[in-house]
Amino acid sequence: MTPPVVNAARTYLRIGAGVYPVYGDELRGWSLSAGDFDGLLASSPYVYASLDELFFALVTLWAQASGAGRRHTAELPH
Repeated sequence: MTPPVVNAARTYLRIGAGVYPVYGDELRGWSLSAGDFDGLLASSPYVYASLDELFFALVTLWAQASGAGRRHTAELPH
């Protein structure tokens, strides 16, 4: 796993072999879906307070989907 990658124009998280776009900011929080934000406020329970929190949640999903001791790319929800 690699740590979150933040670019001024776009933000992506790399989990295993996958690279996932994430949406949000430090004020509203972070999500895998741009639709989780309504105006200036988050409107979904799937918005995380920080990139680290979202990264940890995705790594946990990836590890569970991969199974213990197996190494392959698992699909994460978008």
